[in-house]
Amino acid sequence: MTPHPPPTPPPPPALTSAQSALVRLSAAIAAGVPEDVARRAEGALQAGATPEQVYETILQSYLFVGFPRAIEAFFAARPVLEDRGGIPAKATPPDLKAQERAGGELCGRVYGTNYERLLSTMRSLSPDLASWMILEGYGKTLSRPALGPVEREYGIVAILTVTRMWRQLRSHAIGAVNVGGTRAGVREAIVLCRHWCRDDVIADAFAVTGLE
Repeated sequence: MTPHPPPTPPPPPALTSAQSALVRLSAAIAAGVPEDVARRAEGALQAGATPEQVYETILQSYLFVGFPRAIEAFFAARPVLEDRGGIPAKATPPDLKAQERAGGELCGRVYGTNYERLLSTMRSLSPDLASWMILEGYGKTLSRPALGPVEREYGIVAILTVTRMWRQLRSHAIGAVNVGGTRAGVREAIVLCRHWCRDDVIADAFAVTGLE
């Protein structure tokens, strides 16, 4: 009797436990369910994320879902963050020149060879928004320490999947890889949104990102 070969072990997860937990937190924020945000914030800490990383994950969400939803997310997660000392005593002092420089550098990394075309397109839509994208978005917010660009991009992928912002999802799926992530990681970040999305939304996200 010919012995059967041993089963092929499943591939290792594309995301670490902490990365997966922060992706779920991002998706919960985008979905706007406070109880879920509180649970996912606690889960992220249990999975090994630091309080500062949880704070940054919530903070960056305002760029993609607005101040109201980010504020509600902080209300939901405040007991968890306060208990772990995750809320800073004061705001980071602004340094506009440094933030603009950091923003340009990070945006250039995310968009790679498409960076100049992005700036041209954004300026044709709104010169003000183009300027704010670099200073406010990539500089003041996304260049902050405590959370690396890979983790930030995976979280952004989750937010854009839940909110079905396909044009931006396509860009940030590429951007996640450009800053050191993987296509497998992007795919897993999208899959983790199933709790908050219908299957057809996940399928659309795969199609948009070429991960079908």
